Amino acid sequence: MDTITRQSPVSVDIEQLIEARAIHLQMPPWRNVSSSRHGNRLSKVRGRGMEFDEVRHYQPGDDIRCIDWRVTARTGKTHTKLFREDREHPVFIFLDLSHSMYFGSGEKLKSVFASELAACLGWNAQQLGERVALMLHLGEHSHNEKPAASRTHWLAQLQTIVEQHNQQFSALNSSQIIQSSPNASLETLCQLVKTGYQVHLISDFYHFDKASALHLQRLSSHNQVFAWQISDPLEQQLPRSSSAQQLQVSNGKQEGYLQPDNKTFRQQFMRLAKQRQQSIDVMLQQARIPHQHFSTAFEWQDYA
Repeated sequence: MDTITRQSPVSVDIEQLIEARAIHLQMPPWRNVSSSRHGNRLSKVRGRGMEFDEVRHYQPGDDIRCIDWRVTARTGKTHTKLFREDREHPVFIFLDLSHSMYFGSGEKLKSVFASELAACLGWNAQQLGERVALMLHLGEHSHNEKPAASRTHWLAQLQTIVEQHNQQFSALNSSQIIQSSPNASLETLCQLVKTGYQVHLISDFYHFDKASALHLQRLSSHNQVFAWQISDPLEQQLPRSSSAQQLQVSNGKQEGYLQPDNKTFRQQFMRLAKQRQQSIDVMLQQARIPHQHFSTAFEWQDYA
């Protein structure tokens, strides 16, 4: 199943984020980073390693330094300790729930699609046995959860997404909403993420700037980072209209009108949208971060 049942186009609930575990996305090929940590799972290493695994009977060729003398004395038979090298890559999901994400011209807001994507990525990591952490960029501040592998902890993080997403939407009509730079959240993310993490950035990236680019370069230098860009078709191109009909838009506090039948306005709109996207592409390329573009015009089965 590659569909999610939505009760509302502007809010999320825990049931739809749980349904996201059935979404099958083609995961990106992770590039190698300048780190001694590679792979994405715990691999057993017969000998001395980083983490104790088990005790078994001594076999010819085993390192005598790994003999477990307590078990040997208790059983009367030589036993050796086995270790495994920690090769896991904890997954950190950065979910942008700032003001610009609460936009949509069709059946869902960008923020709703982004929340479902975050849930999908988290469930994928859960199925691989990885620890998952979450950071929500909420405009003026951020909310973050520590990495954990338990299903209970992940369900609690999903509930956090639900609560924070819907609170942000409820605040759209108040004076509390301020679209701020993500740089404070990105700086915190760089401090929290250790070498060898897998980091998923989910955003429209519209408010990332030169300082943001530096944070991304720092983040990707020792981690596997992937960007998932969420956009709405109305942000890229105005619908064609043969009449003088205007499009009404609102930021929650103010309303305005777009003129899709005005050729000059349409061309200027498309030019600015193209420039914005080119800036995002260059920023991610310079940080060596691969990215995939999702549009609210499509559904999950279109990306399966």
